[in-house]
Amino acid sequence: MKKAILIITVVLVFFGLMVVLIGRSIGYLTGQATSVSSQSALVISMGKALTEQAPDLPFQRKVDFHHLVDSVRKAARDNRITGVIVYGNSLPMSMAQKEELKQALQTVISAKKPVTVYFDAISIGSYYVVPKGAKVVMQGTPGGYVSMTGYYAPQVFMRELLEEKLGIKMNVVHIGKYKGAGEPFARDSMSQYLREELASYLDDVWANFTESIPAARGIQPEKFKNNLYQGNYFSISPQDAKKDGFVDEFGYKLDQEDHYSNTVGISRYAEGNSLQSASAKIALIVAEGEIQMGTASPSPFGGSSVIAGDTICRTIRRAADNSNIKAIVFRINSPGGSALASELIYQELRRAAKKKPLIASIGGMGASGGFYIACGCDKIFADNASIVGSIGVISIVPEFTRLMGKVGVHVDPVKKGKYSDFLSPYQKMKPAEAGILTNEMLKIYTVFKSRVAQSRKMSMEKVEELAQGRIYSGRKGLKLGLVDRIGGLHEALEEAAKQAKLSSIRYRVFSSRKSLIEMVLDRQARVSVKLQDLLQLPPTGQPLLIAPSLAWKEKGLR
Repeated sequence: MKKAILIITVVLVFFGLMVVLIGRSIGYLTGQATSVSSQSALVISMGKALTEQAPDLPFQRKVDFHHLVDSVRKAARDNRITGVIVYGNSLPMSMAQKEELKQALQTVISAKKPVTVYFDAISIGSYYVVPKGAKVVMQGTPGGYVSMTGYYAPQVFMRELLEEKLGIKMNVVHIGKYKGAGEPFARDSMSQYLREELASYLDDVWANFTESIPAARGIQPEKFKNNLYQGNYFSISPQDAKKDGFVDEFGYKLDQEDHYSNTVGISRYAEGNSLQSASAKIALIVAEGEIQMGTASPSPFGGSSVIAGDTICRTIRRAADNSNIKAIVFRINSPGGSALASELIYQELRRAAKKKPLIASIGGMGASGGFYIACGCDKIFADNASIVGSIGVISIVPEFTRLMGKVGVHVDPVKKGKYSDFLSPYQKMKPAEAGILTNEMLKIYTVFKSRVAQSRKMSMEKVEELAQGRIYSGRKGLKLGLVDRIGGLHEALEEAAKQAKLSSIRYRVFSSRKSLIEMVLDRQARVSVKLQDLLQLPPTGQPLLIAPSLAWKEKGLR
């Protein structure tokens, strides 16, 4: 009897959990609103960096970046939300993410709702999130300070440590004089090309700062720029910051919430207030991390940190072949990786673009292989602060011969065949090996440039001027023709909806495996199509196709 009762209890608990999990999942996917009291302030404060895509399991309620931005835009229209409080020192985000959050906050201000940004201390990076019309509050005690300066970007070089101290030589072969990712391992200081490249990129990023911050605060741009680079904004007091127009009033952090009857945190509010919907007509595919061959096995406790070629290709094909999906937005945050995996992803994207509109949205980075796969899409959107380009190829081959000699390790191989020991780390790289490797990399580089030329409608000569491994900001990429438009995910969704003639920008996140809700909806869609065929009804939602091809990327890098 006791055993039977135990079994029944376990079964009931199991089914109870399933009901709760499925219920939460349905509410999450269908956008059912979270319970929020009236006269509430939405509080934005994040303890950890936000990924582009959180785990899609029902019991994982972690908010990803897209949910956060969706929720802020929803708050602008939500009558229960009467204002937004942003804790500016609790936003571990890239500059591109802050740019998209700032745009979302601007919609709240446009809806005649107050936005308060609170700082304990202010730097130029933290201040970038402040939108025009927001109130900036800072505590006015001596411990608070404002410190905005020019850029300082030290590069660490490890050749002497690796080669002289440890005996590990890193053979770096690169195509493109600006392809400097291998320099920290093979040099003791920057080459003139890496220095030129980094200075050019950072100059452009800081130019964006010196335009956007004065515009948000009503400060004369030239005055701000001169004071910034002359060090006049270095470690100034809160009182001086107020005089200079950076702070509106003094106050303490938690006191900001006392101005509202109720508050709701962004994590809880985001659960039912995003643009995600299981029945949406736009598919969002997130590609985040280093590009690799093979498959990814996401943990139940977190998403994959790599872009696995087989996995992402399967995801793209699912979205392309799904008749209920009318357009695809491909969100990228990647430094690059495997050249072969990048090519496979590119080809799968070109196949998808022949079936329906396909828009690339570059977040923090779409460089090297990340730019390659962006070029498989019809159009490329990027933020001002995004990193794009890096059209070049690099290989890094380690050599352990000196290390083995130091520690008394000997290698005695058995081999057969002329190239069976090609690029072995247990022997010095031969000139013939370096020549073969360089020739193969040149072939990849040529393919890369030809794809860029076709996609961006440029001559090969023009592409060569932009290539050589150089990185660019999103705004510079727009001027050079590598990017079609400045905008975040929201703008990319709008473009996808426009091309597919959809009235809504609600989207559905696609992964390599179907969820229970997706399988049910897909089943319903197939039945609907069959009934339509029987009744001889005309097809709906005819997709529009714009198919410029886009770029190639590199061999193995970040």
